[in-house]
Amino acid sequence: MGDYKELRIEAETFDKMRRDADIVLQRAIGTMKEKESMDGKVTITIDIKLVPEFIPNYDPAIQGETRKILKPKFDHKVTSAINIKNEEKGSVNPEMAMVWDEDKQEYVLTYVNNTSQRSIFDTDLQEVMDETEKNPEVPLLEGDVEDEMEFLEPAGEDDYTYDDIV
Repeated sequence: MGDYKELRIEAETFDKMRRDADIVLQRAIGTMKEKESMDGKVTITIDIKLVPEFIPNYDPAIQGETRKILKPKFDHKVTSAINIKNEEKGSVNPEMAMVWDEDKQEYVLTYVNNTSQRSIFDTDLQEVMDETEKNPEVPLLEGDVEDEMEFLEPAGEDDYTYDDIV
């Protein structure tokens, strides 16, 4: 039967698709070399649609004046993707707690305070600091404060001996 065309990728039906694939392949390899990319991909997709059509029937083996045939339509697309990735990444962990601020009506970050690790942001120290701002006579720390500091006299020559290493 010589009045047919094969439906195979290597058949004449797909000549244009193969030419397009060759062009895209060559461009992709050129771009990879130019951009010094070691990874790329060429993708070939074929969309197939079967279009029904009624034609006049002159075939004596089929009854009726018309008969239904299916005509395939092949659309192809050849694409390439070169893996060139530029990326910036980062992470922030401020070691702070997120809390709702009633005045601002939004979430804010606050220092984690009132724990076993003491901080100037702890509630009791904040109260003392606020009180000190109002009344400078109130000491920040409990206990006696020394007015004079004792300084150590600078040491004289040290008692160390040094040996030259030969």
